Amino acid sequence: MFNYLVRRVLTMIPMFLLMTAAYFAVQNYLPGGPVQEVLSRIQYGGGEGVGRTMSIEDVAKLKAELEHQYGLDQPVPVRYFKWLKKVTVLDFGDSLTTREPAIQTIRERLPVSLGFAIPGFILTYVVCILLGLYKAVKDGSRIDVHSSILLFIAYSIPPLVLSVVFLLLFCTNRVLPGGALFPLGGARSDHFDELSAFGQFLDFAHHMFLPVVASLLGGFTMLTLLMKNSLLDVLGSDFIRTARAKGLSEKSVIFKHALRNAILPLMVGLGGYLSSFVAGSIIIESVFGLPGMGRLMLESLTSRDYNVLMAVAVIQSGIVMLGQLISDIAYVLIDPRIDFGGRD
Repeated sequence: MFNYLVRRVLTMIPMFLLMTAAYFAVQNYLPGGPVQEVLSRIQYGGGEGVGRTMSIEDVAKLKAELEHQYGLDQPVPVRYFKWLKKVTVLDFGDSLTTREPAIQTIRERLPVSLGFAIPGFILTYVVCILLGLYKAVKDGSRIDVHSSILLFIAYSIPPLVLSVVFLLLFCTNRVLPGGALFPLGGARSDHFDELSAFGQFLDFAHHMFLPVVASLLGGFTMLTLLMKNSLLDVLGSDFIRTARAKGLSEKSVIFKHALRNAILPLMVGLGGYLSSFVAGSIIIESVFGLPGMGRLMLESLTSRDYNVLMAVAVIQSGIVMLGQLISDIAYVLIDPRIDFGGRD
């Protein structure tokens, strides 16, 4: 297992290079960019200059100066390797819009996304495993049918609609009596810094409750049904019939023999789910006013802030690879019969 993990970590290096190189190449060939943004502000007013008419020669000269200033006059491979050298020391350059270090912007936004992602990720897997287990045991019953209907209804509601409904119901006094139960937006209260450590935790949880619930409901359906069908398939296996023939109780058959094998398919997409949660939901973060990674990605893409955009891409790539590694480790922990070291 140790040898496999070493090889797995080593294979992450070329994977990381390929992912970041693809991001870097695409964002360099996208229309627009920092040079065009500055030129438009100078020509049409606001920002870094007043609006004025410029000759073609002046525009070409200014464009060349700006490209040299931003390092865009060099070939893309050269710029990529220079950028890669700086990334090794977590230097992503300065934001082209705020003029602050890109890593500083990430540090401000990442805690919000982690506070949004970690509870959501854990709750998704815990609830889906338990609910899928219960639905498999009660397969065909009224509870199974009714819960499936509710799951598909939740799956069919777009996150935007669900978020707006939550805001209307629980964040205003227009529908439910007694006023708003949750804050209308933001990640913390105005008096957050004056609270104790436990008070800050409660305040943050209070702000994150509705966004987490809104992000979970749609994802419950697929994982729950996957868990249910996987467990039903395992319960029909020969070794389960043998365990029952030996006189083992149904509880022992399910929890000691069937459950471990049924959970394995849920581990396949663990890396993707982890990445999607940490990256944040652009829709949910926008509706609830959360300054997380999802909104940061959208803002950076809109303003062509390539330094921040590449910083976000690096974090996403790292999380995807970390999730895949965690998935492999979870496989062995759940089912010790799996031996990656046997591939040596």
